[in-house]
Amino acid sequence: MQSFQELLKDLARIPRMLFVVGGGACVSEMYADGKTAPKFNGHWAMMEAESWHFHLDLSLVKSAQFVEAEDHGAPVLYYVRLADDKDETILRCYFPNPYLDEDDKRVAFQAEKLKVFEDIRSEHEGKGPITYVKRLKG
Repeated sequence: MQSFQELLKDLARIPRMLFVVGGGACVSEMYADGKTAPKFNGHWAMMEAESWHFHLDLSLVKSAQFVEAEDHGAPVLYYVRLADDKDETILRCYFPNPYLDEDDKRVAFQAEKLKVFEDIRSEHEGKGPITYVKRLKG
């Protein structure tokens, strides 16, 4: 659980990190401001945004993956996926995309945004059940 707490702390420090809660028929999304750290109480983590928050039961999180995946709007998405013991997604955290500007419009590649993903990945990959997955064709 400690490795997941440390990962959440680092992810919350990234301005415009998009937290996507849930999956399937209903999801909630919030952007991190990069200043608000998660709070922990036992096995619970709480993330706050300006007008709402979520609680995450870390005892249900069994793995985390740093993922590079194809997307329809940008060439590649970069995110962290937290999953339960059935490998079902509980939370996804999307890094600011190096192919998109602040309005999600396509722009020339921005290496500094990819570096954030790579730095956080190298800090956490291999700690506990935290892995790296590439889901790219070709």
